[in-house]
Amino acid sequence: MASDSTARNVAQRVNALAEALRAAGVPPDRSAGLLAAAATAAMNAVMLDAVLEETRSGTPIPVTDAGPFAQSIRLAA
Repeated sequence: MASDSTARNVAQRVNALAEALRAAGVPPDRSAGLLAAAATAAMNAVMLDAVLEETRSGTPIPVTDAGPFAQSIRLAA
């Protein structure tokens, strides 16, 4: 699936962003907001890729409604 490749790609980029923020000395509270926005954008990209893949193939891809995501992001020290 193309969405698997997209998911791996964006996960690598979010991880690279986290590493760059740590290396630059950005405070964790500030990093958390930036990483949360990046993670949201990444999830939207993966969902869009899955929808486009479904449209092209004509095969429905099941999507579950997980509801609001309430888990906080934990940064590595």
